[in-house]
Amino acid sequence: MLKDYPVKFNKEEIPEPIKWDEEFDNVENVIQSEAGTDVVIVNRYGKLSVEAQFDCSSRWAAKFAAYRDAGAIDVESYDIKTGGYKKRKMRIRKFKSSVVEKSYRTKGTNGLYRIRFILEEY
Repeated sequence: MLKDYPVKFNKEEIPEPIKWDEEFDNVENVIQSEAGTDVVIVNRYGKLSVEAQFDCSSRWAAKFAAYRDAGAIDVESYDIKTGGYKKRKMRIRKFKSSVVEKSYRTKGTNGLYRIRFILEEY
């Protein structure tokens, strides 16, 4: 699916992820009425959060770190409901990076990096 619809950050196509797990939540408030019953008010349906993981070059690791430091990212990804791209305003949370073991020995590179983070929709 992602090969046909690559993910884009600020209109730039990013490398294919190793892991891309989407979770959709409803944002709701629960209040109690005078009669003691719960009243649920749904403020928003389908708020997206994505757990992502990449193995990438040091150049892409630096780009992902720059996206992490940005206040917001325009993310275009495949939407199962519409069957096409959907643009969302998101931010990166819980960013982790590590060098893949012994990859620094690969000539002409600064090593390969394993990048993990959670994308959270505003």
